[in-house]
Amino acid sequence: MVESSSLTLPEDPKEAQEVFNSLPIKNQLKIVLQAQGKGRLHYLFLSEHPDQLVQQLPELDVFLTIKEVGERDCLDLISLTTPEQFQYILDLDFWRRDQLDPEKILNWMEILLESGEKKVTQFIHSTDPEFIALLLKKFLHVTSLEGERLEEMDKIPLFTLDQFYFIDFKGKKTREIFEPFLGILYHTDGEGYRKLMESLVVEIDSELEETEYRLRNGRLNDHGFPDFEESLEIYRFVNPNSLIAEERFPRVMGRGEVGKEGSIFYLTFQHEGPFLSSVLSKIDDPQKQDRLRQEITALCNKAIVAEAIDLSNIMGMERVVKKVYRTLNLGLQYLSKEDEIKAFEILPSLPIQRLFQCGVSATLLLRRRAESILKGPWFSGDQENLTFLDPSHLEKFEGILRKRPALYRDGIYEDFKNLQDLKETEDFLESIETIINFLGKELNIYPHHLREMNLDGCHPEDWREITLSTIFLTSLANQMLKGSFQFRAIEQAHVKDLLFRVFERDAQGKGVTKMEVKDGLREWLSSVEGEERKRQHLLAFRDFCLDLFEEEYGKIPLEEEIDPRFVKGLVIRS
Repeated sequence: MVESSSLTLPEDPKEAQEVFNSLPIKNQLKIVLQAQGKGRLHYLFLSEHPDQLVQQLPELDVFLTIKEVGERDCLDLISLTTPEQFQYILDLDFWRRDQLDPEKILNWMEILLESGEKKVTQFIHSTDPEFIALLLKKFLHVTSLEGERLEEMDKIPLFTLDQFYFIDFKGKKTREIFEPFLGILYHTDGEGYRKLMESLVVEIDSELEETEYRLRNGRLNDHGFPDFEESLEIYRFVNPNSLIAEERFPRVMGRGEVGKEGSIFYLTFQHEGPFLSSVLSKIDDPQKQDRLRQEITALCNKAIVAEAIDLSNIMGMERVVKKVYRTLNLGLQYLSKEDEIKAFEILPSLPIQRLFQCGVSATLLLRRRAESILKGPWFSGDQENLTFLDPSHLEKFEGILRKRPALYRDGIYEDFKNLQDLKETEDFLESIETIINFLGKELNIYPHHLREMNLDGCHPEDWREITLSTIFLTSLANQMLKGSFQFRAIEQAHVKDLLFRVFERDAQGKGVTKMEVKDGLREWLSSVEGEERKRQHLLAFRDFCLDLFEEEYGKIPLEEEIDPRFVKGLVIRS
């Protein structure tokens, strides 16, 4: 869906300009949109009519170009923007949540002045008077002669344009910027200047800001950024299986739905969903392509609002857009079972938002499963009991329990992006459930027992440092030493004997678990668990625990005394 330009311009600047200007405006615009940063500026100003191109650019692309290149290097571009484009830029960049950013205001007002008096005049005539009033209210104080006593006259600030309203600027920088702006305003619209000054005398700052924030949100809504409550709808649970069975019909775009060229910013991240991207590339119907582009753009806008990303935070926007494509990829794989032919039928007939909700809901089903395990007899609904999970398992489990579930992998939390991630997590939850059921059934060990356990003279001495692997390995140690698989602290004096029974030494002298120990555990675990999948989970847990044991104890030289304070994996009584 993101087309690439096949045009190669001559190296000679004059020839390049001739070739570029020989193209229809629509083709020029496509080339401009496919470029980024300074490359986009280069193409814009190859045109003999750059104003026509700039004014057809999507507002978001104008904003992103300015941010990528830098405001000072984009003065020519800014001077050519339409009033709507310029207001959009200010609406995105002026605000931090619901508060104005004074530093950004000063920066943009200075840029406005540098763009020329014509641009300043255009801004004055096109923007809401309340918006100008709010900007000025932040930086100056206005006093009128009306009602002032003569003895107070010497306290009135010196700057005035009409000898009636006197202005006190809050700082030298402020005066340098707003004095020339007010001069243009006064000479452009004297009556508007008078009304503005009067509003600055009587209006309350907080009321102005609240009013303008509502107006700003209304303008952004017109550009496809809905309010927060509407945006949250994309995260509403829908039963993915009901979508599989849902009857679908080809969707067509209604009249008037195709507007000016849309932003391709969101579309440049579609590679984040490889399966989705592959199917999209096979859709060649222009009307279907346009519908999908518009729906993806609308979905990305909603996601940015729902995630409460500041609209001037480009990196934050990119992160959310990547998440959208990963979730769409997951949703399409889930519904089509990774069958591209079926996916090709689904994509044009199912609203993109429903596809996203399918991906979201598949992860919410995982969260429900995790919550069910947490509320079960072993954890007893107490989230503090999750500390018995080994650290990597705890991080993974807590990621699944998030309001918007995330996949913990290689030390970071990631978005779920495909069916493999989903199946891997389902497998993980099943393994945790199998392990805790095994410990409860075979050892009759539950968190309330562990929390009441007397650990005086033991290492670890706090129950919060005991994990499932600690329980398993300590019980195995008792089996090796005393012939009974039970969770009791082992004596420090017996640890070396334990290592002798468990380990054999490899060529480097490191202790590795004897095959007879592994085989013995396999036979025993197979005897206590008849279901094959669960048996495999227990054997994987065995390997996980033995790997930890080798890491902690296998490197200790035979002649060295073991200090239980500095090793993990066993409960040892000193």
